[in-house]
Amino acid sequence: MKSLLLMVVRVAGALLALLLGLLLFSTSESPPLAGQPYATEAGIAYPAVVAHRGLSGLAPEETAVAYRLARALGVDYLEADVQRTRDGVLVAFHDDSVARTTNAASRFPERAEAGIGDFTWAELAQLDAGSWFNEAYPERARPAYAGLRILRIDELLEIAGNDGPGLYLETKAPEQFPGIEEELVALLAARGFVRTSSDGPARLIFQSFSIDSLRRLKELAPHVPRIYLIGTEMEAEQGWDQLLEAAAEVGDGVGPVGYLAYPWYSGPAHERGLVIHPYTVNLTWQMQLLSFFGSDGFFTDRSDLLLAFYGRPVPDVEGILADLGY
Repeated sequence: MKSLLLMVVRVAGALLALLLGLLLFSTSESPPLAGQPYATEAGIAYPAVVAHRGLSGLAPEETAVAYRLARALGVDYLEADVQRTRDGVLVAFHDDSVARTTNAASRFPERAEAGIGDFTWAELAQLDAGSWFNEAYPERARPAYAGLRILRIDELLEIAGNDGPGLYLETKAPEQFPGIEEELVALLAARGFVRTSSDGPARLIFQSFSIDSLRRLKELAPHVPRIYLIGTEMEAEQGWDQLLEAAAEVGDGVGPVGYLAYPWYSGPAHERGLVIHPYTVNLTWQMQLLSFFGSDGFFTDRSDLLLAFYGRPVPDVEGILADLGY
């Protein structure tokens, strides 16, 4: 009964949002395709399929298999969170603590709740970053996921390759890792991912919740598009207009939490020449609604569903996993 009530509430909320959108649509500056000129100018794929932590809805997030699977599907960008180990290795990892997605509690019990910066790379390489997924999602579990390890950023670059998808990289809590922007740009430039002019498509996009980090990235790599991530508390404290002004100062777009992509949000973003990539959008009805409201692409854990929504080919996921040995 509770689950049925929850479903009714969600459907009612979606219908209300749609009705409000229709009422405001005539005055909105963000009909479908509204952001396409700004994406094209910045060299950003339109509409953008951003594989959030890889194909993390079907494989352990930010592991090699999640990214290889997303690459094989044909996504536009592989999205990753960049943190730094105690000995200076850049890795792809989201959380502030290793507790949720690794077996640190058994391997390093005294540091079970510690963050990436409290471990050396050699220590992190000993952790199992895949078994948690099998336990959390038994219907998607695979024996080969057990024992997967945390991925280094240089390994992610190898997966993307010279002819694969672009990278959409977040400086995660950069205040904890002074100088991480310089290190990241140096690594990416050495591999040919950093544009030296604004011509042609960008194979690299930077993103951050930190405006200071984006300013530094603008100084270091001025021709690489930058997206200002916006969360609920940020919008409540600073206001949408102020955040958009900051985004326009340092970059090319905003990546807001999904409900901040209704037309009264996306319209002002487009008026400032910014693209809008909401996160994290995993249901087809959400993709339909927010695209109607003017979104220019999405961060998603289900790139397969987003590709299908955009009418792009979707290879067989099971077949890809089998080919990859999973």
